[in-house]
Amino acid sequence: MLIDLRMDGSKTLVIGGGKLGERKAKSLIKHQADVTIISETFTPTLVDLGKQGKVILVEQKLENATTSLRTHIKNSKLVFAATNDRTLNQLVSKLARESRVLVCAVDMPEICDFYSPAVFHRGSIRVGICTDGKSPIVSKVLKKRLSSQVTEMDCLNLEVQHHARELAKKKINNSSDRRDTLYKIFNDPGIHMKLESGKIGEAKTAAEAIIEKASQVQSSDD
Repeated sequence: MLIDLRMDGSKTLVIGGGKLGERKAKSLIKHQADVTIISETFTPTLVDLGKQGKVILVEQKLENATTSLRTHIKNSKLVFAATNDRTLNQLVSKLARESRVLVCAVDMPEICDFYSPAVFHRGSIRVGICTDGKSPIVSKVLKKRLSSQVTEMDCLNLEVQHHARELAKKKINNSSDRRDTLYKIFNDPGIHMKLESGKIGEAKTAAEAIIEKASQVQSSDD
């Protein structure tokens, strides 16, 4: 089951300062997570991110560091085991589960509580592809293929739908009628033409008119 977590300010722990840890850290930073990375060494990029204050770097030998790892894990919302040492990744997973903290061990799906999907963005639209940890390559290929299917028009439609939905929740009490009205707005040719011309303000105004008409019908039915 894919869940889109809000990571703003959430304490997230990455074990491993190599390329794997770097990729995870970069992704977490984009989602405004509070990232701590524990490793004996760090890539130059991670060192720079640490100097910029975008991540916290904890330089520590990971051999026989169970007590320290347990403390850091307990204080985290998510944990990523991103080392090339499978035994260490297994230990991190074990400690996380003991503390009831969700854990993802890179390339070891059998000890993961969740997987990191391949994600692409278009404005406020995010699409994730997950293969249950079986093949990151297939995820990336599908990501590239599907990304071309999401267009700028979809992003504009999203903005109109968000505006319309917030207004419809105030104007139309019946959830079924509200859903039908939003579909009508989505499929309206006039609104579609306005969006193609980049006239998003006029498109929102047209959506408001459709909602107002639907609310009047609802009032008369009541």
